[in-house]
Amino acid sequence: MKSKKSGRRRHLPGAGRETRIPFFLIGKHLRHCNKWTLALIIFLLSAAFINLIFINSLFNGVVENNTNQFIHTYTGNITLTPADDGKMFEDASPVLREVEKNPEVTAAAAELVIPATLQYGEQKGDWKVTAIDPEREKNATTISRKMVEGAYLEPGDADGMIIGSEVAGLDSQDGDDRGLRGIRVGDTVTATVDELPARDLTIRGIFRTRFNRTDDRAFVTTAAVDLFPQMKGKATQIIVRTRKNGGEDAVVAELKAAGVPATFLTWEQAAKGMQSITDSFVTINALLTSVGFIIAAVTIFIIIYVDISNRRQEIGILRAVGVKGYLITWTYVLQAAVYSFCGVVLGTALFFGVIVPYFRIHPFRLPIGDVNLAVVPVDYVWRSLSVVFVGMLSGLIPALIITREKILDAILGR
Repeated sequence: MKSKKSGRRRHLPGAGRETRIPFFLIGKHLRHCNKWTLALIIFLLSAAFINLIFINSLFNGVVENNTNQFIHTYTGNITLTPADDGKMFEDASPVLREVEKNPEVTAAAAELVIPATLQYGEQKGDWKVTAIDPEREKNATTISRKMVEGAYLEPGDADGMIIGSEVAGLDSQDGDDRGLRGIRVGDTVTATVDELPARDLTIRGIFRTRFNRTDDRAFVTTAAVDLFPQMKGKATQIIVRTRKNGGEDAVVAELKAAGVPATFLTWEQAAKGMQSITDSFVTINALLTSVGFIIAAVTIFIIIYVDISNRRQEIGILRAVGVKGYLITWTYVLQAAVYSFCGVVLGTALFFGVIVPYFRIHPFRLPIGDVNLAVVPVDYVWRSLSVVFVGMLSGLIPALIITREKILDAILGR
């Protein structure tokens, strides 16, 4: 009679159990390792990751700020000029009404840009004076929120003017004679326009956008030029704001289909003269990002290589008790991935929790404006995955080297 086997059924070691060995060894190491050393490794990895995304975010912020300044203070998303090479819209009101029917248009404002000579005491210079409807302009541009002295124009103010910081000479360097230096709110300037009588206007306010093309302008109300019958109701351009940046071509197509009598220019077309500046920033960004990747890769490699090399004896013992070399290799590859992932998580927390809010409150003060850090989600994900991949590669190389040594040499540290 056959005896019955009792007790639990014994499982023979196989591939399923072998695949659990790396995770067992990683867990054992993390439980028993020096916690301060582990924290230092993760912190250094997070610093390498922050360095990688900080450079990219800074240059993205510069490009984004440049674009926003151009749209918000100068051209809007779309600029309309008279069709058939006309110099002016004879009556801008019907065009404005037709443009505002489009659901994607959030604001539209007519502007009459007039080259003029402004004189303050013995100082004078040539600038562009723009006649606006203050209420419409408030919705179409952010100039009303950039006043550094005085106040914005009020509707119907036929005797007031606001000027940019360049016109006021606030941003002039020593030896630069451009700008009406010393002019302040309440002072009077004499404006002279071809074919129109000279007029004395009172400075109501001074604005600074930190965008040179805008800060080099002066604004009056349409009431100031409507005093001259030949200028009443006219406009040289209409600036249009849309719900989002990037969909201007579709809006232009709809306005054309609606029969709006104008020539259309998107902000991207208008900014072609600035494209070289943007391209320069993109090139510098790519160069510094490449350098940052090399620095991050070398940093991660050194950190993990040193950490693994210090455990040659442990690896030798594991091999001596029968743990296969490829399992040990995968153990340290996965361990490096854990280190790198934790570094990315800590770096992300520090970057978005501390660094980004700090620079939102204290932005970089650059001549082109106040620049914040701008993170592109795709760039962030790509850099995060790259750091983890580099970390795994950094764990693979020393693990392969050490597992190919003689077991006795690894144990004895020879």
